Amino acid sequence: MFLPNGFLKLNIFVCCRNKAYQSVTYTSQPPNVVTTQPAVTTTIVTQQPVINGKGWSTGLCECCLDMKSCCLTTFCCHFYFACIAARMGENCCVGCSGEPAGCVPGGHLAMRSRFRGTHGIQGDICSDCFMTLCCKCCAMCQLSREMNNLGYADNC
Repeated sequence: MFLPNGFLKLNIFVCCRNKAYQSVTYTSQPPNVVTTQPAVTTTIVTQQPVINGKGWSTGLCECCLDMKSCCLTTFCCHFYFACIAARMGENCCVGCSGEPAGCVPGGHLAMRSRFRGTHGIQGDICSDCFMTLCCKCCAMCQLSREMNNLGYADNC
């Protein structure tokens, strides 16, 4: 029997030497019993969303607009890619990817895709993959120029 204050009343009968004794005990309300398990929801992404925002402020092959990034990419690419990653707030090892001495496979692709998605730049993962695979130095120079145009600190 439930009492108004949420306690249960239990009647316990004890037999001792042919005499019956009644004991009344009050206990707290039992915990809620789980009768069904929580459901697991699985979301499968079949296609990355395409962002239809603005385009890149400079073209892929306009490396000569920023001679500093062009020279650093050409002669010190691992150092410069690590520097770009640090400018983005990533670990510098993310930028040192791809080549035989690379630390993180696919790091350039991840950097470009993240930056594009964060700033609403048009494109999709396939174009990012193609750019970083076929035109890695140009793609990283373009990323550096875009960071300069958006006011990222240039500490390279």
